[in-house]
Order: sequence, then structure tokens, then C-alpha cells
Amino acid sequence: MVARRWIWAIVVLMLTACPLWALDEDEGGASLNADELSFDEASGIAVAEGNAALKYKGIRMFADKMEMDTVGNVVNAYSMEGKGVTLISGGKVLRGQRAEFDLTTREGALYETSSAVPLSESDQFVYIKGEKMEVSTVAAARRKGWLPKKTRALSDDEAIGRWEGVSVTTCSAPHPHYRLKAKRLVLIPDEKVVVNSPQVYIGDSLLFTYPFDYRVDLQEHGEGNSFMPKLGYDSDKGVGLGISGPFYWDRGRLSLSVMGWSDEGLEWSGRIDQELAPWLRIYGETAWEYESSSDRKEYRPSWGFVAENDGWTLDGRWTQREALKEELRAGRTYKTTLWRMPELSLRSPWWRISSDERQYFRMGVQWGRYEETGKGLPEMERFGWGGELYGKIGRDTGRWEPFWRFAYRDFSYDVDVNDRQKVTDASVGAVYRSESGFEAGTAYVRRWVDGRSPFALVETDDDSDSWDDYDEEELIYQRFGFSLSDTFRLRLTGAYDLDRSRMDEIAYQLTYQNNCCYKWILTYRDDRHDDDDWASLSFQLTAFPDNTVRFSDNELDDPFEEPRDLPKD
Repeated sequence: MVARRWIWAIVVLMLTACPLWALDEDEGGASLNADELSFDEASGIAVAEGNAALKYKGIRMFADKMEMDTVGNVVNAYSMEGKGVTLISGGKVLRGQRAEFDLTTREGALYETSSAVPLSESDQFVYIKGEKMEVSTVAAARRKGWLPKKTRALSDDEAIGRWEGVSVTTCSAPHPHYRLKAKRLVLIPDEKVVVNSPQVYIGDSLLFTYPFDYRVDLQEHGEGNSFMPKLGYDSDKGVGLGISGPFYWDRGRLSLSVMGWSDEGLEWSGRIDQELAPWLRIYGETAWEYESSSDRKEYRPSWGFVAENDGWTLDGRWTQREALKEELRAGRTYKTTLWRMPELSLRSPWWRISSDERQYFRMGVQWGRYEETGKGLPEMERFGWGGELYGKIGRDTGRWEPFWRFAYRDFSYDVDVNDRQKVTDASVGAVYRSESGFEAGTAYVRRWVDGRSPFALVETDDDSDSWDDYDEEELIYQRFGFSLSDTFRLRLTGAYDLDRSRMDEIAYQLTYQNNCCYKWILTYRDDRHDDDDWASLSFQLTAFPDNTVRFSDNELDDPFEEPRDLPKD
């Protein structure tokens, strides 16, 4: 699955950072203050003008003018001098031009709303504008039909919020470069957000519209996605164009993808994910797709489970006729059809190995039964264990960033006691970035292999003929990047094989960034060894660098990038 998606990360982070105001349990009446106060005893209306302030059970409201019905316990607040109406609760601030709130029923609305909410662990902000924001108790929200049919047990006193005509962006420009617009948005605290038919705009241009209600799980802060166009190029299939996206239900989703290729025609896939517990998820998938080594298009089902707890991950999967592309070395991708019946893996979280917070370690074990189609070999069992270390050398100087990485894997097979393969990978390098935007990096990558896989029928010093028979390699990666203009940037990354004295691959990346909130990245990988060339396009918000919308399934193996799942400092 694609890493986390940007649009729904905005909604999740915005709503978790800025919850609807919460009334605390303290008893007591409302306090109303202003420069001028008047009270009509006959009607029970109190009018506060000039720096009016209301305090009631943890809520603070500020406005130019307030009218409070002391009989009905209803407050109306107005902006008379353009200063706006401000609501504060729990340190969160929401602003509008007019507000009304019933102190008895705890229901109300804020009109022409706007807010700037800081993102956690970031200096970025989420900017929100809405025509109307309603707040209600769970009991009232159920009567009004705001809640989905399947919702966890909620206290009738909890607050439910609904926005109308809402616009969300992380772009600080007066006229945002992008924004998310929705007719309606419902927040169920600590559970989910339901977005009604959201639209995504780049400038004034509509990029796409999600045709159904979109639900975001707030408990996991999981990745979200949408129906997105897909564009790609693959040397085996040609140019591809398609669409992918999900349908949601309570704790589950159905993901669909359809792709048309110029050389191989139509491919499609469907996947069902269902959460059984907060720590356990099961899935099933089938795909109709082409595999180049067999030159066939077939159904390729798979199913499995993922269990996660405190950073530990247990993954079990079964696959049939899997179209596998395994990059065994730079510029060398082995393609085959594989059966996993099953494969189980256990991975630990990353642990810091010293007082230096930039040094990490993790370990893992794996067992599986495999069969590679077309070789006439029986099913084989493989057991593997190993560990990985990653670190930055010294402290970040702002320009120089040295790094290192080390990994060890030990595989044993049930065919013969002598069938064993030990793989050791090591890399060290540094990246220099100047204030002018120039970038240069060098990485030395070395692999040692002791033994071989019994899946390999031919022993060769050049290339493997098995999906898990790794080659020794000694490579130098070189990277150069520079700005072509204020908005365009070019990066070149090449891998040179020191053993074979040849260039294995060159990757070209052209980035468009508006220096404000988002960037597009066009990547082309030129495989000098197997001619396994491909191209991809991705979209990324600068406020959410870990959430990238990728318009292709291909991704570079880049030694300069740190592991994605490292803990956040």
C-alpha cells in the first residue's frame, strides 16, 4: 500500500489539533463582563457592549457585543468593529463573525469561521475557513442524523461537531495554492471524521472530487487516500493510465485499482482490509495483472494479517502466482512468479543504542514456505533472522550530514543443512547542502554474501537466477542537485559498479515547488543493466513530508534516504 496520503492527513491533524470546545464538569453560572452592561429585567436580556467576555464551565467567548437571554440561557455574539468573535476552550482558539450558543442544551453555531492551528512537532499551520460550524451533544446529533449507523458507544454528553462549507489548507498565501473543500464535515471526538463529497483544488482548478462520504479514523491517525489518477511508465508494460481509491465502512475498506497499459492492456486489483481489534487487521486481495518472466496475465490472490503493538509488528501473508519484482542489486531486478504458503515475519521497533539520539537498532525473524513457478523445484522452507543499524555521524551541522547503515541477514533452508545464505550490507556516506541550493552526496555501498540459495539453479559470478539469491556488490552512489529556477530543481543520482566497472543506473528527478506548501516530483529511472526503465510522478505537501501521493507503484532504492519508520524525535 502506498504510504500515508496527504489530503486526509490534513483533515486528521487539523481536527485532532483543534477539537470542538469541551464543557468541563465544574458547576457554576455564566459570568458576563464588558465596558458597558445593561439588563432588561422584564425580558431577562443582558446586553454587553465593548470588549464583551463570557465565561461558563471552561468556555471563554470574546466579542464586540453579546446578548444573553438569562431565561432561555442563550448567548448571541457579534462582531461590530471587524474584530470577530473568539471562542476558547482548552487552549484552542476558533474565530468567526457571529456566534450563538445554548448554555442549557450545549448546542450552538459559529458563522464565517476561521482559524490557524499549529501542527504538532512542526512549525507549520493548518488554516481553516467555514461558512458555519455547528456543535451538539451526541444525543442531539443522533436525532439530527449526523452520526453514521455504525459508531462506537458514545456518552450522550459528548460533543459532536459539523462544519458546513469548509475549506482547509496549509498554505499561508492570501489566495491558497491548494485547498480542500467540503460541503459538510462531521467530527466524532477521538474516533473518526466523516467528510461529505470533498473536493481538492490546486489554485482555482478542481483536481478531483471524492464521490462518497470519506471516513478518517482518528484513533489510529492512519493514512487516508482518495480516488486518485495513476500515471506511469514501465519498460515491460509501456505507458499506463488509471485510477485507484477506496470505499469505507466501519473499521474496514475496499480498495480498487484499474490501470490501462499501452502494451499489455487492462489490469485491475481489489483489496479488503478489516480491523478486528485496535492491534489486529486482516486483509484479502486479488489482482489481474501481467508478469514479464512468464509473459502471462493471471489472477494473483493474496491474504493475510498484521498485528502491531508497542512498535512490534507480526505480519503473516499467503500469496498465489505473485508477480514479484525483487531488486537484488542496483540496476538488477529479478522478475518471477512466486507462491508464499505462508510467510510469517516479526519485526521489533527501532531502539536508540546510545545517548546520541541519531543512532538506532532493530531486529527481526522470518519463516516461510515458497515455490517459484517454472523451475521444477519443490516447495522449500526458509528461516531467516537478522538486525539493522542506522545512524548519523556526529551532530547535524546544517550543511554536512554524514550517515552510516549496517544490516545482517542469515537464511537457512530445509533442503540440505549446507544450504545457507548469509548476507551483510554496509553503507557509509555524506550529503552536503549549501545555502544556494546546491547539493552533493557520495555513498559507498558494500554487500558480502556467504553461501547461496537452493532456488538458484545456476551458479554464476555475474547475476542471480533466483528471487532470493543475493549477489555481492560494491557500489559508489553519487548525487548532484541544483536549482534551475525559483520553482524548478533537478537532481541526478547514479550508481557505479566498482566490481564490473560500469554504470548500473541513473535516476533523474525534476521537482516543482512553489516555495510555500507543496511540490511535484517527476522521477525517471534509467536502468543501464537490464533496461528495466520506469517513470513516476508524486505529489507532496511540505507540511506533511511523510505523506506522499504517488501516481505510480515504482519507487527508487535510495541509500541517501533514512528509514521511513524511524521514531520521530
